[in-house]
Amino acid sequence: MPSKSKNISDKAYVHIRESLLNSGVYVGQKIPHHELGQKLGISHTPLREALFRLAAEGLLMHQNNKGFSVPAITFEEAREIYEAREVIEPYLAERAAQLITKTKIKSFSKILETYQQLMSEHYNRQRILTDKKFHMEIAGFAGNKTLAQMLNQMYDKLIFKSPVERISTERVKEAIIEHSEILKKLEAKDGKGAAELMRNHIRKQSDYVLSNIIKKKNSEALHLLRPLK
Repeated sequence: MPSKSKNISDKAYVHIRESLLNSGVYVGQKIPHHELGQKLGISHTPLREALFRLAAEGLLMHQNNKGFSVPAITFEEAREIYEAREVIEPYLAERAAQLITKTKIKSFSKILETYQQLMSEHYNRQRILTDKKFHMEIAGFAGNKTLAQMLNQMYDKLIFKSPVERISTERVKEAIIEHSEILKKLEAKDGKGAAELMRNHIRKQSDYVLSNIIKKKNSEALHLLRPLK
């Protein structure tokens, strides 16, 4: 039987993870854990345990005498995440197409409507969370809890560690069209078609994110090479 302290620690972990995910935490930001604990009503020990757990998962970084902060995602880490998504999500889309219902199609349509309404807001964390919800709903409906949990972890790394909510309006418009096309294949119970569209969607998003990481890295390198005035 789980101990009371473990239950408290687990609840603190879930509470803090969701709070950080929804708060617009950004790369390089130091986590004010004392203020966070007071705000969430969590005492010091379970708070620290939860933050170290997030650090162990690669969502936060801990440095002695500096505390916890949000690390920037590396090119290799982002590439591996998108490669993994490209393996997992087409399979989940194909499975979901076999099990889809009219009620679920309406649910997906509402998510897309919300996503489109948030399109014009350039720095909106809610938009990327809505995008995540669309993908996670497909994963959940496919009925494989293990793959859904893996996908959730990967999505959270992308949200925590890269400014994916700053995606360009042009790419958002493309993503909405791609989501709509995937939904049509799901509604038609075309598993193979849904899988192929999902694969292409993830590849396009991967190309966009990875190219931005390279641009940012090159920009920082050029800045360092500029002569002092």
